[in-house]
Order: sequence, then C-alpha cells, then structure tokens
Amino acid sequence: MSDPDEVLRRSLIRPERDQHGDLVLERVSDAVGASRVRSMPVVERMFRRGLLSERQCYAGLKIYECWAIGIVGARDADEGGSSVFDPAGVRDRQVIAAAEYRRIRDAVGGRMWPLAFSVSVEDWSVDRFSNERGGGMDRRQLMGVLKIALDIAADALGLPP
Repeated sequence: MSDPDEVLRRSLIRPERDQHGDLVLERVSDAVGASRVRSMPVVERMFRRGLLSERQCYAGLKIYECWAIGIVGARDADEGGSSVFDPAGVRDRQVIAAAEYRRIRDAVGGRMWPLAFSVSVEDWSVDRFSNERGGGMDRRQLMGVLKIALDIAADALGLPP
C-alpha cells in the first residue's frame, strides 16, 4: 500500500481497533497533496451525521467484518493467530463469515455492490466513489443507492426493520 491514494486502515487483524477505532489516511480531493486522518469508519460517521440509519450502519460494519474474517482470513484479536489463509486450518468462524459475505453480496447485487463494498470495506467516501468509479454520478443519487444497498444487506442479515 505504498500508493498515497490507497486507504490505510487498521482492521480486525489488529487489537488497536477495539481501543481506537479505525485510523484512515485519505487524500483530500479539494487540496493538492493534502491528507486527513479519520478515527472511525465512513459508515459510522455517516450514521452519526444522520445520513444512515443505525440498521444501515450496522450492515456496513458487518460487511467489513465478514470480509475481513471470511474472505481475507483475519482472526479476532483476542484469538490471535495469523491472517494468512491456510486451507488446512480454516476455522468454522471463517467459513461462516465467508458464506455470510457471499450471501450479502449476492442479495445486494452486482450493480449496487461496488458502492456498498467501497464504502463498507475500503472506507471510501461517497464523493471518492463518485470520482473514481461512479462516473461523476451525483452524490445525492449515490447516497440513495448506498442506503438501498445497505437496507438490502440488513435484510440479508435478518436485522429487524
């Protein structure tokens, strides 16, 4: 991750997440070479600003958790261990998380998934998604799509309305 445009974040692999939240270094698009550090995931920040419901925020955080545990093979900090995938040592939790991740991804669908993934896992802002992958789509339209995608994810997770 030597590219300065890449998002750097602490994840479930590191115990500091529980103490300090995610640390995200992101290039600011309105200033040349400027950077900022955020101490919480984008979905949580959107929830605190009233842009997402608690249910939508939880779904976004759950997408990240399922990806980190099931897809990347990360382990909870209290259990320790390596984040390297070892087919002989796949744990039940990893298998369950991977299956849940795929179920959420399939429910959200191929058209909305890139936005939900970019915001929930890569910790991109909606503006960054618009600039880099959204073809300049209006931020308000993307927020609407994100809300729908996270509602579908929450439904797939069986969260109450």
